[in-house]
Amino acid sequence: MKEINIDGERIFLKKDFLGWRTLNPWKIDGKIVWKNLISGGSWWKLLGIAIFTGILVGAIIEVHDLVVIANNCLNNTIIIT
Repeated sequence: MKEINIDGERIFLKKDFLGWRTLNPWKIDGKIVWKNLISGGSWWKLLGIAIFTGILVGAIIEVHDLVVIANNCLNNTIIIT
C-alpha cells in the first residue's frame, strides 16, 4: 500500500493485477475510521447496496406470498369428475 498526499489529503493506493486502485482503510495511524469501517468509504455505495437488497428481499417475500396463495386456492378447489 502506498500513500500520497495531494493538497493535504491522504490517498492510499494499492497495485494489483488490474492496475492501481484506491483503498479506504478502516484503521489509519492506529485510529478507527468509522466511515470506512461501516460504509467501505462511500455512503452512496452503501445506500445503493441497501436499496438493492431491500428490493430483492421484497421481491422474494412477494413471490413467496403469491405461491402460498396459489397453493391455498388449488387445495380449496373441488374437482368434480
